[in-house]
Amino acid sequence: MICIRNTTEYRILTMGHSTWGKIGKILFLIYPKERAIRAHFGYLRRPWTICFLALTVILLQIVGCDSSTPEPKPSSSPDVPIYGGVFKRAFSSGVLTLDPCEVSDSFSHEVCRQIFDGLVEFDPEGKVVPALADKWTISQDGLIYTMMLRPNCRFQAISGPNDLPTQNGGRLVTAEDVEYTFRRVLTPKILARRAKLFWVIKGARQFNEGAKPSIEGIKVISSDTVSFTLEKPFAPFLSLLALSNTFILPKEDVEHLKKDFAWSPVGTGPFIWGGKSGETIILKANQNYFRGRPYLDRIEFPIIPDESESFAAFKRGELMDVAVPDPEYKNVKQDPVWAPYFQESSRWGTYYLGFNVATFPFDNIKVRQAINYAIDREAIVKLILNDRARVANGVLPPGILAYNNALKGYSYNLEKAKTLLAEAGYPDGKGFPEITLQINRDSIHSRTSEFILANLRDLGINCNIKEVEFQEHLATLESGKAPFFRSGWTVDYPDPDDFLYTLFHSENIGSGMNFGCYSNAKVDDLLTRARNEIDTKKRIELYQRAEEYIVDDAPWVFIYHYTTHLLCQSYVRGLAITPMGTTFILYRKAWFAKTP
Repeated sequence: MICIRNTTEYRILTMGHSTWGKIGKILFLIYPKERAIRAHFGYLRRPWTICFLALTVILLQIVGCDSSTPEPKPSSSPDVPIYGGVFKRAFSSGVLTLDPCEVSDSFSHEVCRQIFDGLVEFDPEGKVVPALADKWTISQDGLIYTMMLRPNCRFQAISGPNDLPTQNGGRLVTAEDVEYTFRRVLTPKILARRAKLFWVIKGARQFNEGAKPSIEGIKVISSDTVSFTLEKPFAPFLSLLALSNTFILPKEDVEHLKKDFAWSPVGTGPFIWGGKSGETIILKANQNYFRGRPYLDRIEFPIIPDESESFAAFKRGELMDVAVPDPEYKNVKQDPVWAPYFQESSRWGTYYLGFNVATFPFDNIKVRQAINYAIDREAIVKLILNDRARVANGVLPPGILAYNNALKGYSYNLEKAKTLLAEAGYPDGKGFPEITLQINRDSIHSRTSEFILANLRDLGINCNIKEVEFQEHLATLESGKAPFFRSGWTVDYPDPDDFLYTLFHSENIGSGMNFGCYSNAKVDDLLTRARNEIDTKKRIELYQRAEEYIVDDAPWVFIYHYTTHLLCQSYVRGLAITPMGTTFILYRKAWFAKTP
């Protein structure tokens, strides 16, 4: 990590002299002025040195820069899907739970998505398509959704490293399982993270709060048909049925395993739980999957915290895909060997700094606005991220319904930031308390935070960084104990409701995802009206008005909207990233054109 005292200390120098100037450029990040490093390139003026270096470049081109790293070789096999192989993909931190009811992080979500299925799922464009339910009807008033199950969907008959029999015995999925799954998500004693999302179902809130013994709006009509009746119309309801929290579960296994179900999961998905080897999660092909067994025999998810180590492991052939570290990004895109296997897409998500607006000094709107104007988002995107993101003016990312391209947002304006801070009672930062920015441990977060601290020093604010593991970070945010924190939100379902209502409605303070305790009665009213509005044009208008209020109140520092990318080995087929992110990759469609 390079500690940057302030933003003026970023420097880019280029080296060039005669022929050597055409060979390459060197970029330098200058340290604080009092410790500046002065580079001296006088030795390059010597002719014999130029000749020696030129010869070295030629030899490197012949033998390769790293003889220990094998280059990927394009497969000569025909692109006809074949069965077999072990897919290895590294996570930077551990999975928190494999109980769908409790999932709230991306890695847990990604693994659960391989073990379980929902009634419906998202296609690559974010549209709802059939999964366990192959058809459905919606009443004319938009209140009743009737779901019909496929006739051939079975729960997994075996599970675990030793393929032990499951309690359900591999039986067919029924409407009773659907009712059980939703009742479990809403059971008060379970305290499911996302239970409030399903309060749109008639009687769900009363059941969740312990006021009623059953959920009035969920009815089993027959063994293969279940209906949901809503309190009011809710346009994205089908999308809720695709969330990982409502993956359908076998009651026998859940009740038998109790808390251990989180680490001995049983579902209907294309892969079954294969146990753990150290920290590595293992999944095995479900031979009886209703769509047909997946091509891969197995998936392994090892933990490699450092992105450069993951990239090195990928180049050694130990991983089948990898996120490309920023220092390697341009190299990969320009490399004729690797570039054909690199995928990149915008991602529906937002990276932000959050304020707990109920705590001092962030309870002052002018302080929050001042910090927003003090952060140079464009420099972060260019210098830290290699232009691999889009500067955020608000909450909603491009591509999501109600995205407002005309939203003003906060551009970098240090003078305006200083004026607002002075109006808040802290001229030039005098009297402003020292603050702490909490982040979860990750190289990107660390580099971004160092830049942000430099921005804040320019404003006259002293800020420290507190790095913690993700599990501790999430627990702190959920408990409301982090006054100033880094976070990010990527889409669960592609609708503005997933961003604005979930993250900013006051109902979601405490037990929801409104980590900053933000509350605005006008915003609450607009968001409530928008989620009950069926007319798309009116929904857009309501969400855009709500977002304008939110941006003006500045409960976040809106930093950037994500891109997502993936580099695969040359023999990997069937993987495609989408704006939903790598979490939604369908590994059941992946296969190898050769044995790795």
